[in-house]
Amino acid sequence: MIDIKDKNVLVTGAEGFLGMAIVDKLMEKGANPIVLRHGEVNLNDLQTLIHFLSAVKPDYCIHAAGYNGGIEFNRMYPADILFSNTVMGLNLHHACEYVGVKKLISIMTSCAYPDTGMEVLKEEDFWEGLPNETVRSHGIAKRVLQAASEAYSKQYEFNSVSVCVTNLYGPNDTFNLVRTKVVGALIRKFVEAKVEEEEQVECWGTGNPMREFMYVDDAAEAIIQALQKYEDNTTPLNIGTGSDISIKQLVEYIKESVGYEGEVVWNTEKPDGQMKKLLSVEKMKDYIDIDPISVKDGIAQTIRWYSSNKKDADAKK
Repeated sequence: MIDIKDKNVLVTGAEGFLGMAIVDKLMEKGANPIVLRHGEVNLNDLQTLIHFLSAVKPDYCIHAAGYNGGIEFNRMYPADILFSNTVMGLNLHHACEYVGVKKLISIMTSCAYPDTGMEVLKEEDFWEGLPNETVRSHGIAKRVLQAASEAYSKQYEFNSVSVCVTNLYGPNDTFNLVRTKVVGALIRKFVEAKVEEEEQVECWGTGNPMREFMYVDDAAEAIIQALQKYEDNTTPLNIGTGSDISIKQLVEYIKESVGYEGEVVWNTEKPDGQMKKLLSVEKMKDYIDIDPISVKDGIAQTIRWYSSNKKDADAKK
């Protein structure tokens, strides 16, 4: 097990809500997080990145940066998503190996898994088909992180692993309607509908897809434990809760917590996306010790935070 106390840990994407949670957890554990803020270093520029890493000399690196959004964002910008996520991931592997970083852990998302109707997504099935069409560019770009872990280990004996994190939500997320994902979009809709006393809220799709949702602080804790304990570069490690709910149930939790009393209308002309995405956590249990908060309680906490920070959260990119 890696002892991170007093160690320098670079966190890319540190201004994102997952990155912020990771930084807080690192500080709790006595590590020295190196915060890589948006615009500070261009991760798509390899030489600039190498120069930066040579200057700050991190012991370890957690790659939490990403360029992504919900279904509509993925539909609008597939090429940008593919290019940006792929290049920054490859550059980070190359630069970290070059300057002597002891270990790199890269964060993938469940959209990297194939959409083949599997009830549970297991690590050994990671390459068994294509990601869902609605998120394919993002999913394939994230798969490159796992491929890079294997390649840099084989050629350079570089210690690099990847984790595959389920759908996250929580405080400090963006609620910008172009960039936010399902939880953020729905919370914003219902909060605004209550304030404006709207009679109904439109939700996309049928509400039938099953999704796994994990509170961001729980995910951050699991990722840091994976940095400390997970060493298998041949396969990703799933990080999730092991249970899922329907989008309809999610909407009910949000509606109840917000106190909205109007009607919910489902626009079935809009896409559902993949019908089920539940990560197997059997392997995770061998390395990670967490007690995830329930979705209902996590949603309530997120709504309280959002209601107090709405202006900034709505504008966050």
